[in-house]
Amino acid sequence: MKEGNNMGRDRKFSTFDLFLCTKKLIIQTGYEGFTIGQLATQLNVSRAAIYKYYQNKDELLLDFMIEEMKNTLKSFSSIPEELPFLEKVNTLLQKIFMYKDLHLILGIQEVIPTKGAPLLEGKKRHLSLMHRELYKPLIHLVQQGKSEGYIEMDLPNDLLLGFIFQSISIPNHSGMDTEKAFFYTKKLILNGILKNK
Repeated sequence: MKEGNNMGRDRKFSTFDLFLCTKKLIIQTGYEGFTIGQLATQLNVSRAAIYKYYQNKDELLLDFMIEEMKNTLKSFSSIPEELPFLEKVNTLLQKIFMYKDLHLILGIQEVIPTKGAPLLEGKKRHLSLMHRELYKPLIHLVQQGKSEGYIEMDLPNDLLLGFIFQSISIPNHSGMDTEKAFFYTKKLILNGILKNK
């Protein structure tokens, strides 16, 4: 799979290419519609080339999700601790917006059958632990916002985080420009729907 591997007639493809095509396809087709055959066509390789690395689509999808989660965690943890709260919130919301498909992608793991497949069960457990890690910087930020008087103390953290993630996951049916969509989503999250008087 790495660029240097010899694949006979197949052109070489990297893990990056594989996961990029996987992401596009899984978002378009969902779990049921996703096949190794379609993926091979997208990559311009044979199905056998992919089966050399993955026994089935479930193993591939879970590895892809783990990689997506790793990238998101790395991105979230790169926010400087010393940033003022409002700057930190802005940076974090931009990053969540950048990874807005993650929520949809992670939802797919629920339908992946793992019963009697210890390897897949292990990958799912790993994903679950990573998911908890993802919330740590967010909970820390919410706590900072509360202690600095930006966020109301009585708002439950879980509900707040769910609200932020769900707001960012709202589909852009109107086809609004991405920057504009982010601007309005951020405005709604930070200011609500009521006009400031």
